[in-house]
Amino acid sequence: MDGTRYDVAVLGGGPAGAGLALALRRSTDLRVALFERSTSERFHLGETLPPDSRRLLAQLGVWDAFARQGHLRSMGSCSRWGTSSLAYNDHLRSPWGTGWHLDRARFDGMLADEALRQGADVRTGTAVTGWQPLEGGGYRLFLPVEGDAPRAFVDARFVVDATGRSAVFATSRGARRHTMDRTHGVCGTLPLQPGRGVDALSLVEACEDGWWYSARMPGDQVVFGLMGDRDSLHGLTPKDPEAWRARMAHAPETRQRLEACDFSGASLRAVSANVACLDRLHGEDWLAVGDAACTFDPLSSQGTSQALRSAHQSADAVSRSLQGDTAALRLHEVRVRHQFQEHLRIREGYYRLERRWSGAPYWRNRQQSPAPLPFAAAPNPLSVEKDA
Repeated sequence: MDGTRYDVAVLGGGPAGAGLALALRRSTDLRVALFERSTSERFHLGETLPPDSRRLLAQLGVWDAFARQGHLRSMGSCSRWGTSSLAYNDHLRSPWGTGWHLDRARFDGMLADEALRQGADVRTGTAVTGWQPLEGGGYRLFLPVEGDAPRAFVDARFVVDATGRSAVFATSRGARRHTMDRTHGVCGTLPLQPGRGVDALSLVEACEDGWWYSARMPGDQVVFGLMGDRDSLHGLTPKDPEAWRARMAHAPETRQRLEACDFSGASLRAVSANVACLDRLHGEDWLAVGDAACTFDPLSSQGTSQALRSAHQSADAVSRSLQGDTAALRLHEVRVRHQFQEHLRIREGYYRLERRWSGAPYWRNRQQSPAPLPFAAAPNPLSVEKDA
């Protein structure tokens, strides 16, 4: 039995969860616990931070720690989308400098270490196995025990769900995930052949089945993936790499890039990349953040930077809520809804640019009217905050 009482318990140690725990400890004296069930590295498709993420890292107070990690610099991106020619988007004119291709295991570990250094109770390899509301507010969170030991628990005034797409806490409290677009892919990493290299640009290449992504990663690795949907990738499985390589014949830029890689022993995996959101982001003494709240299309390459942005915004909302601001969580939800709607609007424009395979299943599915949002259109958050 533990019985420790915290002000905030954060479930999930990815960038959104660890970043929020860190932000709370830097700006408040709240007692914060961070629970992350995993201790092993998880696969992430081409994690890249854009140059302006330096501002987010500086706000969290971790820019120096991040810079010392030596992540691989990203010089920008190129794409073959809507045309047979390559278009380039480099970082030469960015006032923030270059972006970075991340070693996500090291990056997540750095954020957790910094949260610990700021006074958060960081518990990795610890899965919260259940919870129950407490009289007077907050939750009792149950922890794993061995043998016949008494059931271990901690109490928290407030719970943050940063458990990613599963949103296990929020959905247990009645929230439901609504999917706007069902996207999945077959992805993996390949080592470079000795003496070979690829440039530091991310590559996106549209094809009849969907679109390919590839990028140089730390450790002389290249991450790659073919993103599509159930119709366009029917029959394609991670256990059949030859079928996957055969489809690469229709993506000449990707095929040329991956010629520098060693395909022997290639290990592929299926990944889900649905564009989705919860129908409610908060409730009695809880808030969903990061991918638990909503997931963006991987085409936007905003996964990690959006998680860091969510950490900043959510920490402020949680702190204000615990100080008695009854509107803080509602206004935060309005802001997140507005950002998600803007993402959907911009995303629709990008997919409409590609007309070369308008009759193919993947692109025909993208041209259809999107699924309706499970909530009313969110107004501009600035006008809502002014009215409040």
